[in-house]
Amino acid sequence: MPRHMLLPLLLGVLAAPQMARAERTSVLDFGAKGDGIADDTAAIQRALNAAKGADGTAEGRTVFSLHFPSKPGGFYKITDSLLIDGTHGLVLYGDGALTRRNWYDENATIRWYGKESKPIFWVKGGTGHTEVAAGGERTRPSNPNVCLTIRDLTIQGYPDRLKEGALPPNLALSGIHFGPLEGQHDPTLVRRANIENVHISQCRFGIWSGNPDGENTDHATVLITGCFISGNAQAGIRWGTANAIANVISCDIGNNGWAGDAFPADAYSPPIGANINLDSGYMDIVSYTSAGRPTRADIYQQSGRISILNAWSDCFGYFLYQASASQNEGGYHNGQITGVRHYCGGMTEADTPSSMRIVCPGMVVSGCLVYGNIEVMSGLGGRPVFEGINFIRPNATYIGSGVDTQRSLTVLGNATNSGQILLGGANQGVPLKHRGSAVPQILSMGDNPALFQVLGASAESTGLAFHTRTDDANGGNVLLMNGYFTATGVRPLQADKMVWWLEVGGSQGLRIRGFDPAGSTDEIPPGAFQDFGGIKSAPLSGHRGEVTFQPPVRSGPPSFSSGDFWLGSVYFDTTTRKLRVNTGGSKWEDLN
Repeated sequence: MPRHMLLPLLLGVLAAPQMARAERTSVLDFGAKGDGIADDTAAIQRALNAAKGADGTAEGRTVFSLHFPSKPGGFYKITDSLLIDGTHGLVLYGDGALTRRNWYDENATIRWYGKESKPIFWVKGGTGHTEVAAGGERTRPSNPNVCLTIRDLTIQGYPDRLKEGALPPNLALSGIHFGPLEGQHDPTLVRRANIENVHISQCRFGIWSGNPDGENTDHATVLITGCFISGNAQAGIRWGTANAIANVISCDIGNNGWAGDAFPADAYSPPIGANINLDSGYMDIVSYTSAGRPTRADIYQQSGRISILNAWSDCFGYFLYQASASQNEGGYHNGQITGVRHYCGGMTEADTPSSMRIVCPGMVVSGCLVYGNIEVMSGLGGRPVFEGINFIRPNATYIGSGVDTQRSLTVLGNATNSGQILLGGANQGVPLKHRGSAVPQILSMGDNPALFQVLGASAESTGLAFHTRTDDANGGNVLLMNGYFTATGVRPLQADKMVWWLEVGGSQGLRIRGFDPAGSTDEIPPGAFQDFGGIKSAPLSGHRGEVTFQPPVRSGPPSFSSGDFWLGSVYFDTTTRKLRVNTGGSKWEDLN
């Protein structure tokens, strides 16, 4: 070929559509403009289809990495959902999220101009192509997206800033949407997706996962890292349904959920406003920062399992609200909450009465600094454990049925609160009976508690309770065995065991009293306890070393007689006004 013909031929090859079918390419090569004027939806969808390949099989697939270049003064105008369906190893990337100081006037922004409320990026993962099997053809319902990456992009769900009040009906449903839309009845599948350094704002939901028709959705695992998700009306992240697993790491998710109540309950969410709303599935949140005034909570757990490790929350109202937690064959999926700081200057008891609501038995909450109360709503089947919780508001403490009624609270090493260890639980006001190992019985805390109680698993073992009392000016303490204090008396823990009341200190020195419940769990008035004697000390400070033995007081000798069981025993006979000693068998002699 003559040399003068070679250059035009090469230029023609480079200009041909084949360039658009390179493994690493740009949406511009498929016809997108990014100028904020042209509708780029069809061009970008052509690129995503090329990344999928023929019929979801990757045959003819040529796009592996798709670039959204920054266009100064422009953006990518989108009027319909961008469908990502059955891709393997696809990378969507821009030149960085928030590439301009003014976050709204962005380069390389993907901005929604659709006439309906639909997703912007729609990760569906269902091809619906047919394949031949024994017995004829069958439809393959889902072809997963595997190892999908979306990074360094800015996604906006409305052309203008959202404001409080009436929301536009064409607000984007979600910035990134995992799963089908309502009425499609498609079980979707995602195997590993990474969302990294993406800014999502001005949508109803920043990121949504689930199946609005209640069918199986398997999104495992989606890693959301280093993202800035803000200004979304109902939730920054709403996650759930079936085997949905999300790891949220080092993200700033704030000022979302401020219009949660503006959306009536529908297939996508009940009217819950939150920065993060876990509907079901699993979520781990690590190194999390947040702010704002969501209508329900910073993090709202409808169900599922959640763990939070290190969080800085400037949100007013609840930091974590557990409405429920999921179970698997009767066992709760519990998690841990560690290293949370929930406080913002200007918080008041009126706007932030509580910082957490915990309902899941077995939760461990540790090393947290919180402004409001912690509501413990766990049941008798288990109780949460709180370690190292510091309350900023002076009157903040533990409240809720798990404290006041079910008494299922375990607290270790708190500032501004007394330490308490309660194992097991029992309903207040309900007579306690033998329950064996199924429900350990443990109880009451009192006004100024330092309580330790133990009860063996078997019905034959004896309950033990150490309960300090400070109503004695001389600092007397009460050790109660096989019983617990109520407002008006003492309730036996076990109906066939003696209830012992040991008083130590104060004017008594050491006093032993007892009561035989005789098979009843009825409340025992304090005056019904029999005095078994003890050591009595002088009541005044400086004279308490002056002690004397005070024998038990009776109107006659004990009726029980068996050998020399009472030998050497002494009691004061109130009938004869004499001190009597046993000299063997049933023989009692006066000592005076």
